[in-house]
Amino acid sequence: MSTALPIRLLSGLGDAFLGSLPGQILRMGVRTVTCLFDGPRTTVRQVWDILVQQVFFTGVETAPIAMLLALLLGGVTIVQAATVMPRFGSGDYLGAVMVLVVLRELSPLFVAFLIAGRTGSALASYLGTMKVGQEIDALESMGIDPVRFLVLPALLGSTVATVCLSLLFSAVAILGGYAVASIIAVAMPQFGAIHLPFGLFLEKMAAALTAADAFILILKPMAFGSTIALIACHHGLSVGISPHEVPQGTRKAVVLSLVTVVLIDGLFAALFVLPQLAEMVP
Repeated sequence: MSTALPIRLLSGLGDAFLGSLPGQILRMGVRTVTCLFDGPRTTVRQVWDILVQQVFFTGVETAPIAMLLALLLGGVTIVQAATVMPRFGSGDYLGAVMVLVVLRELSPLFVAFLIAGRTGSALASYLGTMKVGQEIDALESMGIDPVRFLVLPALLGSTVATVCLSLLFSAVAILGGYAVASIIAVAMPQFGAIHLPFGLFLEKMAAALTAADAFILILKPMAFGSTIALIACHHGLSVGISPHEVPQGTRKAVVLSLVTVVLIDGLFAALFVLPQLAEMVP
């Protein structure tokens, strides 16, 4: 009797969590991952085709917008840093600022916002329309698992595309941003000039870049891309029979994706900062 109550309590808490929205999304994620290791092999070709389409839609078609945003963001960041930092006698830390601001924070975050607003909304609307049109039921009646056939390629494609876009965003923000800042410095020297040569600028960035930064640059977009895909798929497949629920599910998917991305970013920041703060405590 002494152990029955804690077991029932834990079981009740587990059932309550699995019945909640985070639990349902987590359960879909586990079910999607297990599809990689089981299920029929007859749909591999179809899944691969959908995966390629998802990567093209999420990554290739979003690349021009991401590159333009990265160019503007990188130029503004470099100009602001190169103008303000010398006033405090710390102009040599421009490379470290770019690593901290662009690579570690802004690049994955802005790419995740683009993916959530573009791919997340499209994915939720697409699956919601299929659910209303009873296409999901038709797949199940033919013995095809909708999670394996639709959610799995969406999850993999969104994750791969988010990582690639984040790397592209970082490269364009640093290289193109430096070029934009140099042009601005030549055209309008009163706003501050970039006195750091390009080679020295890259050398200082490489010196400031650590293994943890490179790890975060890959791991954070993976977490963002997979989370956005799972949230969009969950809300798309949760639509009922009314067509009016499709835009509602799409709106919920985008809002929840944005909020979750910010929460995950805060979690990464805490995991990265707390050990450093612990070392500073005597």
